[in-house]
Amino acid sequence: MRRPTPAVGSGIVTDFSSLRFADLFAGLGGFHVALDSLGHRCVFSAEIDPVLRDLYERNFGIRPGADIRFCWKDIPPHDILCAGFPCQPFSKAGSQKGFECPDSGDLFDYILNVVDKHRPRFLIFENVPNILRHAEGKTWKRIKTSLSGRGYDVDHTEISPHQIGVPQVRNRAIIVASLAGLAHFSWPKADFPQEQLSIGSVLEEQPYGGDMLSDQYIEYLEAWEEFLVRTRSIIKLPSFPIWAMEFGSDYPIYHAPSEFDHRYLGRCLRAIGDGRTTGMEATLYQTEQRVLRCKFRASARLATAHSKLPCKLSEV
Repeated sequence: MRRPTPAVGSGIVTDFSSLRFADLFAGLGGFHVALDSLGHRCVFSAEIDPVLRDLYERNFGIRPGADIRFCWKDIPPHDILCAGFPCQPFSKAGSQKGFECPDSGDLFDYILNVVDKHRPRFLIFENVPNILRHAEGKTWKRIKTSLSGRGYDVDHTEISPHQIGVPQVRNRAIIVASLAGLAHFSWPKADFPQEQLSIGSVLEEQPYGGDMLSDQYIEYLEAWEEFLVRTRSIIKLPSFPIWAMEFGSDYPIYHAPSEFDHRYLGRCLRAIGDGRTTGMEATLYQTEQRVLRCKFRASARLATAHSKLPCKLSEV
């Protein structure tokens, strides 16, 4: 028999065996998988992407609401509020307009509407690490102040799945908050032995609808690997996106010089551009796009780090 769920606003929660959670900006359902595995119960979810809403319903039996701007009032009482709100306004690869972004800069305000209405005991938010430094730290200060001003004890960290045993390098900012304080909370140790990580732990041997990679795709992968090997000993690879005038080009990649030299690479692929674009940048982008297409199904599995869901994104 399920133990009774503590009432929201009833004081300090002492029974953590079965809490109710709301899963906003749910995506593939990473928060759902984690909390459900701990015995907690999802009472509401929201995801604006229709394909992901269908997948979420098939995997978890819950039909997510769509736009949080309209469905936030439908959220029932809950104990934990999860939100991986859109990162584009705060990402180095996005507009960096922050809360002023016309598309999604206002979505954090709707999260606060939910907080004000239900006073969930715990908050778990996820976003890009740059949100902690965006606008010279003013964005993070606004987020923290808005939560602490509502009575929450707030903490944050930056962590990547590969540091805790999942073979994916994806640094994220994780924000937690509690009305009961965080004195007894501790972050997981980010010291998983890297030699024990293996992409094979999340790949299917015979994936549904899987395609064999063509020889050309394999060449792309080999070229990318060679690029990484050659550049690692020369320069530190950038941690930010490399933009180039050649984005969107669809001409084929021809044989590039065997030696790593941007003066030669700059002559390849018609990548002269405005005089500042190099062939190396174009090669980076072209290769990344094709590699990403190869990695799509594996990424879907990595997003939840779970292999027991009844259906996968590749089946949709």
